Amino acid sequence: MRLAEKLRRLEVFPGELAVCWLGQAGFFLKDHQGNTLVIDPYLTNCGEQIRGFKRISPVLMEPEELAPDYYITTHLHFDHFDYDAIPVIAQSTPETLFLGPSSCQEKLLELGVKRRRRLDRGETYQDGAVLIRAVTADHGDMAPDAIGVLLELGGHRIYFSGDTAFHKSLCLEAAGFKPDIAVLSINGRFGNMNAEEGACAAGLCNAQYAVPCHFWTFMEHGGDPGAFCQYLRKGGRCQPLCFCQGEVQTINEKNELQYRKETA
Repeated sequence: MRLAEKLRRLEVFPGELAVCWLGQAGFFLKDHQGNTLVIDPYLTNCGEQIRGFKRISPVLMEPEELAPDYYITTHLHFDHFDYDAIPVIAQSTPETLFLGPSSCQEKLLELGVKRRRRLDRGETYQDGAVLIRAVTADHGDMAPDAIGVLLELGGHRIYFSGDTAFHKSLCLEAAGFKPDIAVLSINGRFGNMNAEEGACAAGLCNAQYAVPCHFWTFMEHGGDPGAFCQYLRKGGRCQPLCFCQGEVQTINEKNELQYRKETA
């Protein structure tokens, strides 16, 4: 069974939130009411045509299979703003709401995406299912309006750092949100935290679990999740949580994790 179908059939119980790593910085979330959200999914090989970065990780699903309720892009780089996937998703699932900073909104408009919501730093989107708050990410001149995301869905809170350098102030802002999980880019190149900095950020965020991401998709990117876990285990209460691509974990109302067999 394909991953998309497994995620569609996945039963999430009250108090739970299901989390699936789609590779790179992409994640899929589902709550017990069936609300689905993705952030920065990279589902194609557009990076090879745009920048010459050959994908060395598997494509887990076709864009038309994704069909999320909410789609967040943190900045315009192709591995976060998938230029080939987004138009397909917008056409096949017109009810999807695309959120992201102004630069992403401009590109979404060019691509003909109709359901859009600007989410610049300091701005919040909230409805009956989800709360999404954009916070600062420092990705330098490469993406001057890049954002991190504070997200509440299914009764759980997650901090997504997005692509960013390490700054204590960013971590303390996230800590004020009291996230259950912190998801951190740790490839150590192109303006991002390395494994040691990511572990330090995770501790400062004061989350119970820390998930490393943004590695093993391109030869040029680097990243060492093993080192991240070793640094994190040296101190503090935050526990490392590593996903394989396509793996699903659920977090329950007691903040306990459970592995689910819906793995590609």
